[in-house]
Amino acid sequence: MAVTRADVARHAGVSPAVVSYVLNDSKRPVSSESRAKVLEAIRILGYRPNAVARALRRGSTRTIGLLLPDSSNPLFAELSREIEFEATRAGYALILANSRGEAELEIQQLQNLIDRQVDGLIVISAAAMGPRADQITALGVPCVVLDRAAPLPGVFTAGVDFVLGSEMAVAHLLSHEHRSVAAVLGDDGSTSTIARERGWAAALRTSGAAEGPTVRVPFTRAGGYEGGLSLLRRASRPSAVFVSSDLQAVGLLKAAHELGIDVPRDLAVIAFDGSLECEYTWPPLSVVRQPIEKLAEIAIRAVVGIAAPEHISLEPHLLIRSSCGCVSRQPAEPGGGQK
Repeated sequence: MAVTRADVARHAGVSPAVVSYVLNDSKRPVSSESRAKVLEAIRILGYRPNAVARALRRGSTRTIGLLLPDSSNPLFAELSREIEFEATRAGYALILANSRGEAELEIQQLQNLIDRQVDGLIVISAAAMGPRADQITALGVPCVVLDRAAPLPGVFTAGVDFVLGSEMAVAHLLSHEHRSVAAVLGDDGSTSTIARERGWAAALRTSGAAEGPTVRVPFTRAGGYEGGLSLLRRASRPSAVFVSSDLQAVGLLKAAHELGIDVPRDLAVIAFDGSLECEYTWPPLSVVRQPIEKLAEIAIRAVVGIAAPEHISLEPHLLIRSSCGCVSRQPAEPGGGQK
């Protein structure tokens, strides 16, 4: 049976109130002798305070809810790990929930987290354009929405500059003298997906290159595989492709291999996101990497500090490996890859 405060009090020969004063570091006077007895009883009996009960008495559970579309996605797995680390540094525990990319389940999971009396929420939405501002406000706790390419009035939001990152990727492909660049895009209609496409198109316009063919598929390995087969079986097969996520790019590499298309000799590839999985594909993928460590830091600081609504856009980084057709001689950056 669990050891109680009453057990500690009996073992120490003091009242339960004195035990509470010691545990809560109360300003009420407790003699050094009594304090020593209480601490020794706690050590011998192995007493552990009920963290939930203590938190509820203080009006805070010291927990933060994190809602993701799919925690098995390598990017979200890395991001959740960094968020948990930052939450722990701030003295909070993290409760993780998945929406499986379903908007209805997202609402249910948000309510489940609220029912557990979390002190704040960090959300990557499964809904096409993300949650509405009134839905966030109705939750009644501080909330940060990540993976956003555009502001959400009245809500603290953050994401990378998806347009800039996509432009950087396509411009690099064009530096290899490709006449056009195809695109494997997401099919969810989110602000970040739209921004990726805008960046792809903007880079082509700037250079005067032609838009290559596009396919819209789920942000999964299977989606990238099907999209890759669709692109690469065409009579006018592209020589370069921009892929809007790591998982899609992994699927595309499989499709290219099955069709006997050599990457990068026959097809140059750059992906967006930059999870560590990309370093271990063959060939290793050149990527636009999201600064997940900084995103995690910003998210926790905002939700714990109850930051005023604003939108923060971080600059992504281009990491060059060999899938694009070149290998940089610059030193590797932390987290894998070369810049």
